Amino acid sequence: MKNLILLILIVLLTAACSKQNKVPSKMIMDNNTVLIDVRTKTEFLSGHLEKAINIPYTEIEEKINSITKDTDQHIVLYCRSGRRSGIAQKALMKMGYKNVLNGGSYKDLIKQQSK
Repeated sequence: MKNLILLILIVLLTAACSKQNKVPSKMIMDNNTVLIDVRTKTEFLSGHLEKAINIPYTEIEEKINSITKDTDQHIVLYCRSGRRSGIAQKALMKMGYKNVLNGGSYKDLIKQQSK
């Protein structure tokens, strides 16, 4: 019974970790929040959030330490739809980062940033 409960909790936590989070506008504008665009360099150059750093999701594990080693750092990830940022979120959380949000799509966040 304990194993079944543990398995259910793991499944629920895994599902919760990959979902897109509603990111408060003030968090996007906060200088203490690290904004990471996990799209390709070409996508990033076609438009990105102010203050965003480009680290493609396939490189996030290798490059995050050059941005922050603080596992309590507030990090917002985004991409075109939220899928790649979800993958990057899972990778960072597996590395021990605790405050990582999947912000979803660039288009949605740019609307929030301009408000």
